[in-house]
Amino acid sequence: MTLPRPFAMLLMTILAGCAAAPLHEGVYPLRPEQRVELARGLVLTYDSYSDSRCPANTRCIWAGRLIFRFLISGPDGAEEFTLGPDQPTAAPASLHGARIALDTSAIPPARAAGTMRPGDVIPVTLKVSTK
Repeated sequence: MTLPRPFAMLLMTILAGCAAAPLHEGVYPLRPEQRVELARGLVLTYDSYSDSRCPANTRCIWAGRLIFRFLISGPDGAEEFTLGPDQPTAAPASLHGARIALDTSAIPPARAAGTMRPGDVIPVTLKVSTK
């Protein structure tokens, strides 16, 4: 069956608009509340972090954890995910097979007890790839 040319052109335009925009692979240094556009209409936000690691030069019964929270907003809605030294990679569904990896070597060590100030933040470096 052959479609009339105007109808075929309209159908191709509609289908092209439905295709996902290409993902911007790369390395992204972020601070809390910063965002980066990974593709047209697809935004990754470094939401917050939780650091319960044992302070440097201190003895602790529990080592604690460091968890980074992220949000991906796009045409399909919003999706949350976390990364940390114990789980440095994720493949959020909204990235359709692409992966996000946390550069664990760029994470600063736990601070000494009493040296964290209210304005202190922990930056992250993420690598986004389709491989």
